[in-house]
Amino acid sequence: MINHLNLVYFITAARELNFTRAAEKLFISQQALSNHIASLEKDVGISLIDRKTPMKLTAAGEIFYKYAVQMEDSYQAMLQEISEVKEEKRGELTIGISHTRGRLILPKVLPEFMEQYPLIEVHILEGNTRELWEALRDETIDMAVGPCTEDAKDMVFTELAEEDVVLAISEDLFKKLPKEKADYIRNTLIQTGKISCLKDMSFLLNKEGNISRDVADEIFKEENMKPHTVVETENIETVGEMCAAGIGVAFYPTSLLHTLLMDNSLGELQLFRLKYPWTHMEVSVVYRKGKYVTKAMHELIQIMKKEVRKQYDPSTIKML
Repeated sequence: MINHLNLVYFITAARELNFTRAAEKLFISQQALSNHIASLEKDVGISLIDRKTPMKLTAAGEIFYKYAVQMEDSYQAMLQEISEVKEEKRGELTIGISHTRGRLILPKVLPEFMEQYPLIEVHILEGNTRELWEALRDETIDMAVGPCTEDAKDMVFTELAEEDVVLAISEDLFKKLPKEKADYIRNTLIQTGKISCLKDMSFLLNKEGNISRDVADEIFKEENMKPHTVVETENIETVGEMCAAGIGVAFYPTSLLHTLLMDNSLGELQLFRLKYPWTHMEVSVVYRKGKYVTKAMHELIQIMKKEVRKQYDPSTIKML
């Protein structure tokens, strides 16, 4: 019979493919981890991990890992269902979300959720799009909220809203340009939705891993542009404020932009639709396929669907 602890330790080792990192995550020594894996291999009668550098799973290990994850998911689902039968509305829920999106969504959502589930402890992990996907896959978080940039068959998606990444240029920046050039840029963007007319303009960019940066990089690649980047930051709100101040051109997700515009936080921005395949996407709640969805998690997703759709009205954004 397979020891459950050995199974859990093997899953962590298989994900990390490094005994040092896996042992650190499990808060045990490398030797203890190695002993647990050896015990598991003895139980199944075959080697599961090739311990040479670089470490990798054997063919049997790949098969075992696939079913081990399913077994652990089923085990956790069993514990959750038993807990819910006992009507214990206790536990923890970890949400992954970007700083700005969290500021806009969570204050609208969590009060209603916490009224229904006052004993659920909610944890927030803030990160960019790439970091949230990594956290989902290594089970650091239960669910992520953000734009869907991957067609991941190992994930479940619940759409909250549609999103476009648009180009933002302040009226102040246009005024700094010769009128003929400003008119040319404005008309070209409106007619084509392409940014080739901005090759000598300054750009404000998010750091790599953020959705607006991923979109920008794809556009630059298609246009064969090497942008003149004057500011690179993790915070999309910083990008918006600097864009409003006329420092440069910015790419901005509409689901974040419309609330800031309603608050008059970004001043006189002119917004242009972009006609590239990467600029339209969905903002969704995402969780790993096979994960047991508790009643509390299901209810939180329903509240998010209601509040986000109420909050996000594309008609509030004036596009050129």
